[in-house]
Amino acid sequence: MNTAHASPDSNTLFLPKKNKTTSLPRVKELASATVGYDRLPAAQSTDTWLTPPELIWGSPKEGYTGLGPFDLDPCTPEEGMPWPTSTGTMLKPSDDGLTTGWPADAFVFMNPPFGRGQEAWMEKMANHPGGGIALVFARTETRWFQRFVLNHPNVSAVVFQAVRLKFHRANGDVGDAPHAGPAWIAYGEEGARRLKRAVKEGQIRGCFLELDFARVSWVLGAGAGAANDE
Repeated sequence: MNTAHASPDSNTLFLPKKNKTTSLPRVKELASATVGYDRLPAAQSTDTWLTPPELIWGSPKEGYTGLGPFDLDPCTPEEGMPWPTSTGTMLKPSDDGLTTGWPADAFVFMNPPFGRGQEAWMEKMANHPGGGIALVFARTETRWFQRFVLNHPNVSAVVFQAVRLKFHRANGDVGDAPHAGPAWIAYGEEGARRLKRAVKEGQIRGCFLELDFARVSWVLGAGAGAANDE
């Protein structure tokens, strides 16, 4: 879920089973206590999946520059990371990166908890003045994607990756790819520049879209509901 100058971030990758008996406060508690492409609430998985370090720090042998460095990763696992994802601050669940203030000028990498509760993370990221890059599932039907990706003026670029990422397990071993494809979201000009470079260098294989969403958002209908409120 996190990324920094020289390493990957942690994320949990599997979607949760629905648990209709789980209260909203409990869902929020689980959302803030888990990291990465996790999912909740019934699974309550302790599995942590980390972003490949070369995506943050690059791979000189392959000619990849990497997306880092980053000043802040607000979604790192409680047990720590086998590699840094930020040269600055790396917030754990006990630090509560969702309610903790982020330095206004911090360039952020965020791989947020997935599922109910993700919308709050995406809202904070989208409105963060320092900009950054978010790594999420390409769930275009969800409310958070509609509001804070497709219909937010601070979005500067999106990359829909052509292949699924293989994240790393907590011990550093490479795991299986999740069942959903990733989307890289840039907020601010610097984020767009780094994503464009990553696609050009071949580090990220996919479609780079650099758009002025402030000018096209009227087409999307800001008041329209999404098919999935996750």
